[in-house]
Amino acid sequence: MKKTSLSGFLLCSIIALAAQGCSSKSNDAKSPGTDAGGAGSVEDSLTVLSWWKAPGEAEALQALLDTFQTNYPDVRVKDYDNATSSNWRTVLNDNLKNSPWDVYQLSASDVESVYSDNTEFLTPVDDIYAEASLKKNVIPIIHEATMVDGVSYGVVTGVHRNDSFLYNKQILDAQGLSPPESLDEFMTLCKTLKDAGITPVAAIFQSWAMRIMLDEFLAGTLGTQGYYDFINSGAAPTDPDVQAKITAAIDAFDLVLTEYIDVDKSKGADYSVFEAAESLHSGEAVMYFHGDWAKGYLVSVGWTGGVDFGVSGPPGASDLFIYGADMFSMPASAPDAQNAHDFLTTVASKQAQIAFNRFKGATPMRIDARSGLDEPGKQALDSLVNAKVLMKGHPNDAWDAALAAYAKDGDKAALLTSFLTEVP
Repeated sequence: MKKTSLSGFLLCSIIALAAQGCSSKSNDAKSPGTDAGGAGSVEDSLTVLSWWKAPGEAEALQALLDTFQTNYPDVRVKDYDNATSSNWRTVLNDNLKNSPWDVYQLSASDVESVYSDNTEFLTPVDDIYAEASLKKNVIPIIHEATMVDGVSYGVVTGVHRNDSFLYNKQILDAQGLSPPESLDEFMTLCKTLKDAGITPVAAIFQSWAMRIMLDEFLAGTLGTQGYYDFINSGAAPTDPDVQAKITAAIDAFDLVLTEYIDVDKSKGADYSVFEAAESLHSGEAVMYFHGDWAKGYLVSVGWTGGVDFGVSGPPGASDLFIYGADMFSMPASAPDAQNAHDFLTTVASKQAQIAFNRFKGATPMRIDARSGLDEPGKQALDSLVNAKVLMKGHPNDAWDAALAAYAKDGDKAALLTSFLTEVP
């Protein structure tokens, strides 16, 4: 997922958390490369490259590292903090040949490109997936997402649902309202909430986040299979019925962003995906179309899934699951290859999958992890396994450019033209 800067309060919280160290058993950790045992000693350590610092992300990474240190208490975990979500690729390419870290964070969507740039510097991890309990329980398509030419190059930490619909259950219950099951019901609910003096929707005017929202509206009008066919058609739509449904989705999208959000707040320079999630938590908005990492934020501020908030797929297309997978990989030049391998083995375990995804808001890659999840987590795992359509996220530069222009000028007609003419 992409990141934006948080407000001062949240940043201070994250910095304070980071200052505590990577693990409850390694709070005295120094910078990578320092000697913990004094002159002449050899340190048994694991250096981790990750940009997970935001609420929900930081707690999830901490839970993963704590699980590792429970199994390997004598290994000192260290954070290699010279990378961010914006510069990580440069840091990775510049350092993989002689890596200063033992494991590094990676999105499964980037595996092939990283492999093509650094083929000889990556370590296959097929032996980890060959372990009997993992082999029996791993979701096959998620395992395949880690592969290049049939070889795995990373261990999945969690599977994100990019097309999540989140809502403040407390407000809906208090108003005697139910979560919408179609886009039409959603639009009716927006009007009902606005008439009651309640802001219906949280949104941000960043193109990639707007695309997530519009994707869910498209799924709601086209239906699950229709959405899949549209995205994978390879050509602009010519069917009048498909064009009419795309037009309806754009109309609904425009109406929401002009009538059913706090426009000034949503267009604020510092208003990020996490501030939008906080609007649900504070009751300043009721519904939010975003990836399930927003669930991780809500958990980090003390909310309970299924009690305080709910999460589902898109209204009208709940059996569509657009996914992305996070993972950790191991460079061939890892300073401590054994610790790196032990960490990746830990990541693959049922215990670590549960611990990590409770906070991250994502879904374990193992079906046997279900019993350890909260209710929305169980529902997400069921949706992942039983989805009518399971598909990877699909960035589209032309659509993002059109959404960026719409964010500035509000030209609905130009936005519609892009979605009717640009090949998905």
